[in-house]
Amino acid sequence: MITCSNCGAQNRDEEQICIKCGSLLVEVNKQKTRSLGDTDYEEGTPRWGAARFDSTMSLVITVLANGKEFVFNAENIERLTIGRTDPDTGESPPINLDDCDARNLGVSRYHAFIVRLEGALHLVDNNSANGTYLNGQKLVANQPRILRDGDDIRLGHLVVRVSFRAR
Repeated sequence: MITCSNCGAQNRDEEQICIKCGSLLVEVNKQKTRSLGDTDYEEGTPRWGAARFDSTMSLVITVLANGKEFVFNAENIERLTIGRTDPDTGESPPINLDDCDARNLGVSRYHAFIVRLEGALHLVDNNSANGTYLNGQKLVANQPRILRDGDDIRLGHLVVRVSFRAR
């Protein structure tokens, strides 16, 4: 068993991330991010899609590894949490990545969120253990960054793509 230095929880020896608090249990290897198996994905590529949307648009979050989509009426979004189900409370976020191998890919329970600010949607890292990246740029925790059509978000090692579509 491995004891988490952050919360003291006991974790199985093969765990790399604490099952209770999401903290790293192993030394981080400072190598280049491993291949995500998507030949169309190139981290750090600038995106210049539209940031604004109208009442006829949907926000679509697509998991690149398996094509799973989460669709929301963009106009009604105030705050959407991205993460995994909390095993202690059973609470699931609106963008629940459990069935996308999120735990093994380093996604925290309350990893990040999308929030509406000044008529546009923004991505905010929620002080996650493995970081949140927008088009290859690591976000500073709790600092909103505007989302545009076509943006890629990396949560740990899981990549999703943002798009605005007509309903």
